[in-house]
Amino acid sequence: MQMQFVTPDPQDLVNTLGVEPKITGETQMTLTLLDITNEDLTFSYNLIGQSVSVRWNTKSGDPKLKLFREGATLLRIQEGDGVTALVVEFATQDTMGVLELQIFPNVSVMETSLLT
Repeated sequence: MQMQFVTPDPQDLVNTLGVEPKITGETQMTLTLLDITNEDLTFSYNLIGQSVSVRWNTKSGDPKLKLFREGATLLRIQEGDGVTALVVEFATQDTMGVLELQIFPNVSVMETSLLT
């Protein structure tokens, strides 16, 4: 059940978040969100590996959240009611789910994973 990982145009990420994705590997793009969130937060996505990674550290550099998920099928920008988030949809042979990384007005992470 190999699906394609659909992601926004990098320019859409720049227009919405004010941050340009940087190439951090052959097929991985990383958004460093410190300047816009005042949080040590990075979001990476790998088109070929169909994976995403979220790293959120405390001000002193200690990990607050380290999350890695495979089976990503869609990355989209969600905006509305003063909230901006990156939403990732997943589908594997056994599960489907959604990861929502809210960026504005405050950083938060919500994830749902269900058996299929």
